[in-house]
Amino acid sequence: MDTTDRIVVVAAGFGVWQAGRHLASARWTDVVHVRALARSAGSADPSGLALRLRDGTEIRVHETLPGFVPFLTAAETTLLGMRRRADWLAAEGAPDGAQRETVLFERYPPKG
Repeated sequence: MDTTDRIVVVAAGFGVWQAGRHLASARWTDVVHVRALARSAGSADPSGLALRLRDGTEIRVHETLPGFVPFLTAAETTLLGMRRRADWLAAEGAPDGAQRETVLFERYPPKG
């Protein structure tokens, strides 16, 4: 990982930088779906989150990125109804072949 890789959280949203370049930004109000990505048994890949935005864009953030913990805390606080990490972390230890993604948050369009 490059030392310039990071997640930056602001009141209205967040930004992701990779190799010193801005990769993506979003407002919390644009996040419509969040799922946890658990590492496969025996894999060296980090776990993390995949966030889908209103426009269909997906942003993936991994637990090894600097700023991940403040980002997760902000997401759990700002995205009302998002499952807390303690609720879904145990899924990472699931047996091989088990479900590896857990939906943490879904924003439904207003009815009308």
